[in-house]
Amino acid sequence: MTKNFILNIVINLLIVGAVYYGYKSYEAGNILVCGISIALLVVFIYFKRVLFKKVQIDLKNEEARRRQGQEKIK
Repeated sequence: MTKNFILNIVINLLIVGAVYYGYKSYEAGNILVCGISIALLVVFIYFKRVLFKKVQIDLKNEEARRRQGQEKIK
């Protein structure tokens, strides 16, 4: 879980950086860098969504494993 937590923080920082550089490049009139920033933003959001789904699956598996352990005890 710690790995997923750290990965989430890194992805959040990358999203913020892509938004910042996209905004600053748009202000400067550099449309190429702005377009690249938008493309990277889409990729980072996709990575965040995949990580979120992975964490949900891991939590469901952990909950099912704990329920099986409690049923064996009873």
